[in-house]
Amino acid sequence: MMLSFIVRLILLLFIIGGMIAYIGNYVGKYIGKRRLTLFGLRPRYTATAITVISGILIAISTLAVLLIVSQDARTALLGLDQLKKEISLKSAELKTANETLTRMNLELAAKLQQQKELQANLETAKKEIALQLLTKKTLNREIAAARKGQVLFGNGEVISLSLIQAGPEKEKLTTGLDKILSADKDLLIEAENTEATAAELAEKTGVYVVKLTATRNVWRGEIVPARFELIANRLIFKSQQEISSLDIPAGLSGAQIEGQITTLLKKVHQSARENGVLPDPSGSLGSVPYAQISELARKIKSNGKKVNLKVSAAADIYSIGPLDINFRTTYK
Repeated sequence: MMLSFIVRLILLLFIIGGMIAYIGNYVGKYIGKRRLTLFGLRPRYTATAITVISGILIAISTLAVLLIVSQDARTALLGLDQLKKEISLKSAELKTANETLTRMNLELAAKLQQQKELQANLETAKKEIALQLLTKKTLNREIAAARKGQVLFGNGEVISLSLIQAGPEKEKLTTGLDKILSADKDLLIEAENTEATAAELAEKTGVYVVKLTATRNVWRGEIVPARFELIANRLIFKSQQEISSLDIPAGLSGAQIEGQITTLLKKVHQSARENGVLPDPSGSLGSVPYAQISELARKIKSNGKKVNLKVSAAADIYSIGPLDINFRTTYK
């Protein structure tokens, strides 16, 4: 249908153009033969003017036909400025739309990044919560076991204290450490720790306390994971060296005097710990029999005077202990 319209249009333009050209050529010949003039021109120039006018008429008629039969031609020729304005407006709208789209894409990318970060934080929080729940469960188990008396050793608790002579013979040192371990068949210690402890002792001199400690809470019936720690066996108190003292006023009852003696013993134990005396695996530095405290209180009460009670070392006391002490009284 479209092709037929174009063919007819071309034929129409050919016919109109041919007719105008023929008429123009005829008029030109006629004027040339008659030697007529237009607008005062010579015949020669008049014929030329007729030819030019014919060409102009052909162009005008062609344009007129196009404008009559083609809406697109009318739009292109008559509405070109408006079309340019519309194109400019649409271009501006397109630019604005592209900018809006770019901004929306950036905002979307930012939101997606925030969502990813939020998801990552959520996953981290879930892991932390799971870890806390596991820790809580473990603690509850340990607390329940402790209440039932099932905890054999706490984390870091002393299992045993032993003395060993440091020196360059590493093999003997390793054998000595193995003997310490063999005292308890339920102990489990890493070979690297034994090797490192023996190597450290091989570089030292003197006597050292080998402290064997648990590396985690251990329930009864479990294998005990442990590790070695070395502490120099220093002389803490010399024999007969005063450790602490207390004035006990006159007129106290026997029970009150016993309380004063107990207070003094607590000060002695605190001083020993602060100076480096190690408690035994039970946590004790040593104890004084109640009978000895009771007898001492009786003597002080029977004297009826104010007394200065001193506690001194019964013998040289080293880091490994025990805290062996004597009482000395001075009445005032």
